[in-house]
Order: sequence, then structure tokens, then C-alpha cells
Amino acid sequence: MSDSEEINFKDVISGEQKIQYVDQLENLREKLNSGSFLKSRSSKKELIGIVENLIDILPVEMRTARWLVREQETFLNEAKEESQNIINNAKRESENLISNSYVLQEAVVEANTLIKQAEKESQAYRIKIEDEMDTLFTELQTKIEQLNLYITNEKNSLRKPREIIEPE
Repeated sequence: MSDSEEINFKDVISGEQKIQYVDQLENLREKLNSGSFLKSRSSKKELIGIVENLIDILPVEMRTARWLVREQETFLNEAKEESQNIINNAKRESENLISNSYVLQEAVVEANTLIKQAEKESQAYRIKIEDEMDTLFTELQTKIEQLNLYITNEKNSLRKPREIIEPE
């Protein structure tokens, strides 16, 4: 069969037409199994020739289909990687948001604790100041009462006639 002949693959598959390359491939398989085939240069050239002839007899559509399948696999792998990257980014962002949410919640709790503590300290400080002021007012009131008593006594003593003391 020459390279210019058209190969009908339906006939080959059904077994109606036998291709010389099939026979050559079977012989090649037997030689490869023997193990001594690839030691000689002529065997390597024969193998390369058979492979080149097989590639040449493949219809363009099969080579195109093979290329399309490879491109599809490449595209699917890239799409899988991209989707995995998107998922990983979303997980990181989600964890970040959750972490920030916890940080915010902890900050609010801490702020509320500080506010309550400040209110308690403020209340205690106010009570202390009020107690000190009450003590001071009580002392001041006592001193004013003592002063009033002194003034009243002195006033009363002014109205009394003075005693004259005779010299001795």
C-alpha cells in the first residue's frame, strides 16, 4: 500500500482490509519483547520509520481531534486551578472576615468591661468625695456653731455691766 492510497478506516476496523503497518507493528512487538531489537541502528531506524508512517496515514481529523482533546485537557486543568485559587481566596477572605468579626466582638466586650469598670470607679470616687465633703461640712457646721456660741456669749457679756475691780 502506498502513501498516496486513501485508507478506509471502516474497512480496517471491520477487518475487510488489512494494512501492512498492522503486520509490521505485530512483528515489531515481537521483536521488542525479545529485548535485543533496539540494540542495532537499523532496528531503531525501522521503528522510527513505522511510527512516522503511522503518523502520516492518520487522517487530519484524527490529529486535529487529538490536538483538540489536549487543548481541552489543558483548558480544563487551567479552569480547575483557577477555580481552586478562587475557592482558596474565598476561604482566606472568609476566615479573615470571621477573625475580624471575633476581634471586633472581643473589642466591644473589652470596651464594655472598661466602661463598667470606669463607671464603678467613678461612683466609688464620687462617694468618697461626698463623704469627705460631708465630714468637712460637719466640721464647718461645728465650728460655726462654736463661733455663734462665742459671739452670743460675747454679746451677752457686752450688755452686762462691767465689774470694776478696785486696786489693792
